[in-house]
Amino acid sequence: MGRTEKDITTANAALHELAQWLRDQRRSAGLNYRQLAERAGLHATTLQRVASGSSVPPRQSVLAYARGCDALAEEALRLWIRARQEHIRSHGRRGRQPAPSPALVRDFADLSAAMREQYENAGGPPLRVMEERAGGFGALPRSSAHRMVNKQAVPHCLDQFRAFLRACEVPEDDWKAWEDAWSRAWRFEKEGEAGLPEVAGGHQGIWSKSPTPPVPRRADWPATTVRGLDYKTAMTVRRGRPLRAYRRVVEHTEPLFTLEEEKAPGTAAAISA
Repeated sequence: MGRTEKDITTANAALHELAQWLRDQRRSAGLNYRQLAERAGLHATTLQRVASGSSVPPRQSVLAYARGCDALAEEALRLWIRARQEHIRSHGRRGRQPAPSPALVRDFADLSAAMREQYENAGGPPLRVMEERAGGFGALPRSSAHRMVNKQAVPHCLDQFRAFLRACEVPEDDWKAWEDAWSRAWRFEKEGEAGLPEVAGGHQGIWSKSPTPPVPRRADWPATTVRGLDYKTAMTVRRGRPLRAYRRVVEHTEPLFTLEEEKAPGTAAAISA
């Protein structure tokens, strides 16, 4: 017989439940950790850590543990997501405002916060996994997913937004509320752009009223990546201040879609005010 496992002492109730469930599955299967290691393809010490409750283990390790015990991977994943969510709530969101629900999303800041929370609720899947879940080739490139989950960009069309929802395993029954949130955010930002003043000093930037606006264009701005600025700062700059930071934005932005794509149905640029 193997050595007796230490008691689970974590304050994370969901993590405690996950660790206890894993231990119960191993005992029900009549396996010691050496035998489980052969079936799971992981070292016995790694599997012991997975069920220790000392920290939230990696997703793939939890799934390998469950499959090695012939247990339901779906149940293991459900418990793991709950444990990770509880960990984020107690450690990862100190000082952060709660993200709005899709029904309360108004602008890009709201939408980005809601998308980030949905990503975390999905267990923070790796970008490679998100790309695979999203669907066909190019539906959600890893570079785009990285910008979205870090609140540096929002999807420029509904197809890309749906790919993000699919990657975060949002049930399709909930998509309508999310799609409405995406449309409201784009409409709000486009309405706000209509009243933006021309930048003083003759500098032709992304919000000037030049009849031939340069790239990046106004319609592209909300879906751009701003290097060196976080999203909150970038959105403050977007409102016309400060000028020094504004010039940095002009120099370091890149549109996520082309003029041809902008005219396509279903893109944000095609949304009427």
